[in-house]
Amino acid sequence: MTMNFQHNKNLFTVFCLLLTLSGFIVGQNVPIPTDHLVHTYIDRHIAMGNISQKGVSVRPYTYSFIRTALKKLSTMDWELAVADKKLLQRFLIEFSIEELDSEVSFPLNKKNVNKLKDIFRNDYGSQTSEPHFLSYNSSDIYAWIDLSETIGLQMINESAYRRFTDQVSIIGSISNELSFLIDFTMNRFVGDSSLVYQLDDYKNEDNPYFDFINWTLWYQSNAAFNISTKFGDLQLAKTPVIWGFSPENSPILSGASQTFPYISYSFKNDFVGFDFIHGSLLPFRSTTIHKLHEYPRKYIAGHRLEFFLGDRLSLSFNELVIYGNRPIELEYLIPVNFYWPAEHNLGDKDNLLMALDCSWLVSPGLRWYNTLFWDELAWEKIFSKWWGNKYVFQSGIHWISKSNPYLLEARIEGTISRPWTYTHENYINSYSSAEIGLGLPQGPNSQSLMIDVGLWPTYRWNLMLELLYLKKGIELSSSVLDNYNDRDRAIDEDTPFLLGKSEESVAVKIESGYEINRMLELSGWVSYNTLDSELSGHVGLAIDW
Repeated sequence: MTMNFQHNKNLFTVFCLLLTLSGFIVGQNVPIPTDHLVHTYIDRHIAMGNISQKGVSVRPYTYSFIRTALKKLSTMDWELAVADKKLLQRFLIEFSIEELDSEVSFPLNKKNVNKLKDIFRNDYGSQTSEPHFLSYNSSDIYAWIDLSETIGLQMINESAYRRFTDQVSIIGSISNELSFLIDFTMNRFVGDSSLVYQLDDYKNEDNPYFDFINWTLWYQSNAAFNISTKFGDLQLAKTPVIWGFSPENSPILSGASQTFPYISYSFKNDFVGFDFIHGSLLPFRSTTIHKLHEYPRKYIAGHRLEFFLGDRLSLSFNELVIYGNRPIELEYLIPVNFYWPAEHNLGDKDNLLMALDCSWLVSPGLRWYNTLFWDELAWEKIFSKWWGNKYVFQSGIHWISKSNPYLLEARIEGTISRPWTYTHENYINSYSSAEIGLGLPQGPNSQSLMIDVGLWPTYRWNLMLELLYLKKGIELSSSVLDNYNDRDRAIDEDTPFLLGKSEESVAVKIESGYEINRMLELSGWVSYNTLDSELSGHVGLAIDW
């Protein structure tokens, strides 16, 4: 135990020295929440060719990236539709930092009270800054605190339950050298505690139930400490990690699991982009870990090398490895080291995975992307049904209507995931954290077709329709937690693309949000799944200050 502690302490010390000795430049490269609508807006303009697609396959986007992209769009607003201009103005004001008060701005002083009156009464055209509970701006130092409360009703199995979220976010930059993010959310569910597991945003966190008030509580947190140097960005963080061109269903890293702590390095210029990550994963769900005196260590290491062939085409190669039951492996901490020979020479005990993906802007308004992710492949058997061909292939198109006044767009995405993909003979090395897959949310042994249609009837109101056709195996080989040593070896050379019994379903979801004013937003969704004829939904009012 002492040796492991000293080992990790030394690694942390080395990382801190790197931060201290690096040359600083201005930057605020902490991420924006993945559910923020600005991601959708920026993706729209990437598909239109108004924003370069260089380096946009690593998400969530950062505050620095978003501000730069929005400012670029503002220089070409004469090319944008009227609805697009209004939406641009909304996001420009929301992400502006230039107009923050040059002194500590307390929430109940006279100036802020008067500003609140304007925020509730006027639109974005008459406002120059985003409201914050507390803010400070002095030369190259700025920070703000936001408080958010969501009051909602959750419908499950046609019965309604109360749902609340309380969130505190602290974001800022110190001396133009360091940027940071602190984000904490407390979730409260009133009703049957067993229903929490059916919530889309519950990710196997510990969820104690307090019977005397009929509450189930669970907590979610994100944090980031980032420094930008002339040699790239270094970060200590616990935030979502998404690698790939699909916003929600990437086979590489989808952000579907609990956020996990990691160190990362990234670099990008006009020709190449490089990303490295080394993180600590949870081997079991949090409710299980709470009952254990000790549990094994589990880690992920990965790097992504992307080549930009002009403004229209990008190609990338990814290597990832899951390992555990031992201290941090130094060889996996070398960002530019090839993991394939490293894992082999370390005894072939870890779970090595690779991926190729690409994005092509076919024409302004049409973007085509593909991903081939493999857990294992035998190239001489690539077209055979050998069981060890464990891979996911995904192809999608993102289409934008440039003339429609409601900013209509559509995304069509087809995915095939072979049986046993992501699995391993050692449970600790499954491609998961807290027992949720890190890659494709539908998991192995599945085939799916997704169609998303989005539009903005006004700059305050957005609508999204999602249709997902899914054919999913329900037997062994269908879960990322399965052990591939338990397979039926009699069919090793004849394993079909969909193994064993399967279930077929169509899920339809309609989602909408309406910004009443700059502090109040009404949102909701309703979904129906043909598999169990389940109708569910949510409606909530968010107060954001």
